[in-house]
Amino acid sequence: MKAKLILLLVLTLLLLSIPSIFLAPGSVLAQSGGDYDLEWQTLSNGGEQFASGGNYQLGFTVGQEAPPLVSSGGSYQLVQGFWAGATGLAPAKPKAITDLKASKVSGKCQLDWSAVSEDVNGHPISGVTYNVYRAIGDPYFTPGATYATGLTSPTYTDPESTVFGDANKNAFYLVTAVSAGGESDISNRVGTFNFSLVPGTQP
Repeated sequence: MKAKLILLLVLTLLLLSIPSIFLAPGSVLAQSGGDYDLEWQTLSNGGEQFASGGNYQLGFTVGQEAPPLVSSGGSYQLVQGFWAGATGLAPAKPKAITDLKASKVSGKCQLDWSAVSEDVNGHPISGVTYNVYRAIGDPYFTPGATYATGLTSPTYTDPESTVFGDANKNAFYLVTAVSAGGESDISNRVGTFNFSLVPGTQP
């Protein structure tokens, strides 16, 4: 009988000494005495967080170190954490020109507008060029082939002087901005308007 009691006591002690790593998180063993420390690891949150700036977006798992700095380039490296060599997002197209103006300078039509320096998301861009589209006699034309392309300054003078003074040569213009993100939406429309007077006879 004494041997059975000793065996039962040994089995009880073995059960109470099982390491916590074999237990599911949050499991607790009932005990009748003694002090025990139960330890386990768990995440307090889940999912992803995102940090963005310029033309990129960085995602990192909750619990990782946050990115120590935000780069202004198209790619960057996460110094603290587990990721490196992230690829930048595709750049967005430029904002559309909204202040295109036409004026007569030395007998020719000169177009002027404000330089575009931001994309449609408000991020700064560089290397912007401009395309000019023109149609004769059609104020609401749909842009097709460019009339002038690759302009680096926000101004253009139509070399054709006949757009002023010829009622059959009313010219209408649109301008777009072009960057690495593509071509912008069209600008406001401007044009020239010429008309002829036909002499009549007094009744």
